[in-house]
Amino acid sequence: MDYETVPTTVFTPLEYGCVGLSEETAILKHNEDDIEVYHAFYSPLEYTVAERSAEQCYMKMICLRGSDQAVLGLHLLGPHAGEIIQGFAAAMRCNVTKEAIQSTVGIHPTCAEEVVKLHITKRSGEDPRVTGC
Repeated sequence: MDYETVPTTVFTPLEYGCVGLSEETAILKHNEDDIEVYHAFYSPLEYTVAERSAEQCYMKMICLRGSDQAVLGLHLLGPHAGEIIQGFAAAMRCNVTKEAIQSTVGIHPTCAEEVVKLHITKRSGEDPRVTGC
């Protein structure tokens, strides 16, 4: 059993879901210079329509730097995190790469679509807030 690809979800009012390594574990297991972390704050459609604050909705993807950028971990905080993380857990068991995820057409408008659009790295220092479609 590969316990690193077992998905986990905490079913609280704002769900948390994850699969794979945490950023901290990835840094310990690999060199910090060999890790790339893509992240974003996002606004779920159901929050926008209801005029709910989405400032806590966040996702990050931890990748091994290099040509293929193997995905080491994915973490989501927001609605439907458990539903979203399940599919990505299957992909991670198949050794998915950042390139494969990024080349996937996302279903619009869904929270899962934001994962395929991740492009801002922590290393860049850019503002990780998503600003529209």
